[in-house]
Amino acid sequence: MTDLILHHYPMSPYSEKIRAILGYKGLAWRSVEIPVVAPKPDLVPLSGGYRKTPVLQIGRDVILDSALMVRLLERLHPSPALIPEAQRMSCLAYAGYEQTLFFGAVATVFQPDGLKAMIARLGPEQMQGFSKDRQELFSGGSARRPSPELYKTQFLPAANAMNAQLADRDFLLGDAPTLADFVCWHPIWFVRENAGVAPLLAPLRHLMAWEQRMRALGHGYPTAIGAETALESSRSAGSYLEFDGPLQEPNGLKVGEQVQLRATDYGCEPVEGLLLHASAYEIVLQRQDPRAGEVRVHAPRQGFTVNAA
Repeated sequence: MTDLILHHYPMSPYSEKIRAILGYKGLAWRSVEIPVVAPKPDLVPLSGGYRKTPVLQIGRDVILDSALMVRLLERLHPSPALIPEAQRMSCLAYAGYEQTLFFGAVATVFQPDGLKAMIARLGPEQMQGFSKDRQELFSGGSARRPSPELYKTQFLPAANAMNAQLADRDFLLGDAPTLADFVCWHPIWFVRENAGVAPLLAPLRHLMAWEQRMRALGHGYPTAIGAETALESSRSAGSYLEFDGPLQEPNGLKVGEQVQLRATDYGCEPVEGLLLHASAYEIVLQRQDPRAGEVRVHAPRQGFTVNAA
């Protein structure tokens, strides 16, 4: 099987979700560090201009959105399972709450003490660029930039609920990690990585013990590579991933038609290509790029829209 290549940057919360899952599954992977803000000239040949982080590459296949990455990693590396059959609905319910918890974590990090810590870490100039980039990220989608009050109305209540649930168990649904833990992990990690607001969670002792157990899972076995190596992996790959699910295109589009794919919430820049497949689980486009060669871009059905170009 072609290597897993994760395009990410260290402080990206959704990247931490995938890094932690790679750790839990004990997988070797190749790491390409990308810029925190646009432009990302070495990633666009693969992603077609998709704005969010991370992006997972397997040869000529490029996977967008961490939800689809989870589904793919479960398919390719089923053990240990992230979504045990007996807990499938519970995992789906937690996944449905993920963005709410994440936006609450963002609001927490942007409290005055957290903002000071970010400026100290990035520097005033880079922080200004970061803020401008994130403002643009929320242009044109259904989501709005998290408001400061989400710290009190969403994040703290959720953190306290998690603390209570972890009083008699090691992980949220029992003795072993599941998807429930990983969708909650990255928002908690994001807050704990910020020196200005990390102390807010310190009194929640069950949550802090869970944090240590989650950190102990590690990140698997990453090897750093450059962007050119990743592009060469795309150009030289000899096969593609199998499609996920039977063809089912309710929008009346036809395979081979030129289409535009967009996220619906935020980071809504279009990715254009030929429609290859559309199932209940994924949309797949074929793109051609001088640097990456012929690639297939996969996005989840939920949270994305596809229209004729």
